[in-house]
Amino acid sequence: MPIPAALYESVFHSLEDQIAVIDQAGNILEVNLAWQNFGIENGLPSGYACAGHNYLETLSDSAAAGDSLAGDALQGIVGVLAGKRAFFCYEYPCHSPDEKRWFTMRVTALHGDESGDLFVVSHHNVTQRKLAEERIEELAMQDPLTGLGNRRAFHLFLNKEMRNSIRNRTPISLALIDVDYFKNYNDEFGHAAGDQCLTNVGQVLLAHARRPDDLVARIGGDEFALILRNTGLDTALKIAESVLKAINDLKMVFGDSKQVTVSIGLLSVVPHEQQSEDFLFQEADKALYRAKSAGRNQAVYAQPGTNGQAQPLAPRDAPR
Repeated sequence: MPIPAALYESVFHSLEDQIAVIDQAGNILEVNLAWQNFGIENGLPSGYACAGHNYLETLSDSAAAGDSLAGDALQGIVGVLAGKRAFFCYEYPCHSPDEKRWFTMRVTALHGDESGDLFVVSHHNVTQRKLAEERIEELAMQDPLTGLGNRRAFHLFLNKEMRNSIRNRTPISLALIDVDYFKNYNDEFGHAAGDQCLTNVGQVLLAHARRPDDLVARIGGDEFALILRNTGLDTALKIAESVLKAINDLKMVFGDSKQVTVSIGLLSVVPHEQQSEDFLFQEADKALYRAKSAGRNQAVYAQPGTNGQAQPLAPRDAPR
C-alpha cells in the first residue's frame, strides 16, 4: 500500500531538527516548521516566508560582516553543491542573549532526487551535549575542595598569560602561597577543620583576584598560587601584604596561641621569549622558600636580572 504524501509532509514538519531543501544555486525551496519557528524565536516576523530566499547569499552577507563561522559554512556547502564532496558537517555555536546554544549543520544531496539538483540542509541542536562537555572540562580543571583552579588549570593559564605578556610587553606577577603550620592545625582539630582552613585561605586569595584575567589555584595540599596579569611589582606587593593581613585576621589559632599564617614568594616581570612559565615558577618558589626560612608570615619577592637577590617585605599588622 503506497504511503500518502501527506504522511511524509507530517513527518517533515514533526522533526525537531531545522530542515531546508535548497537547489544547486542555494535558493530555499522548502523549510519545515522547526526551521520557521527558530527564525521567529530569533527575530523574524511571524509568517516570514523563508522559501524564495537564497541561503548562500545570507551566509555570504554574514561572512562579509566578519562572521568567520558563516564563511566556513558557506565554503563547505558550496563544495557539496558543486559535487566536490558527498556531504558537509559543521558544529557551531549560536548563542542567544539568554542562553548558550550549539548546533550541528549537515548538508547532503536529497535522497531519491534523480536530477541531482536538490539538497537538504539540517541543523541539529547539540546544546545539552556541549554543556555536559563544558561541565566535565570545568571539573577537570577545578580543585574539588576549594572550588578554585587546580594544578592543571594553573599551568595552562600561566602558559597562556606568559605568551600574552611576551606579545604585549606587559608585566605578569606570580605569587606562590604556602599555609604556615597547617599540619599542626590539622593534627589538632582534625581533617574537617583542616579542610575548612584551606577553604578559608582560598576565599581570601579569591577576594584578591578581582579581575577576570587573574587566577587563584590550589596547586598542592596546602599550596596555592595567584597569577596577576598586567600587574607590576608595586601593585603585586600591596596585594601580597593585604593577603597576609587578611589571613591573620581569620585568627585560626591552635596549640599555645599559635596562629595559622601564610608565606608568600612573589615574582613580577615583563617576560621575554627566552623565559618560560617554568622560570617564573622556579623563581617564585625560591622566594617562597626564603619567606619560610626567614620566619614565615611574610612575603619575599625575587628580582631576577638585577642583583639576583630576593627582597623581604615586612607585612604591616602581622603578629610576631
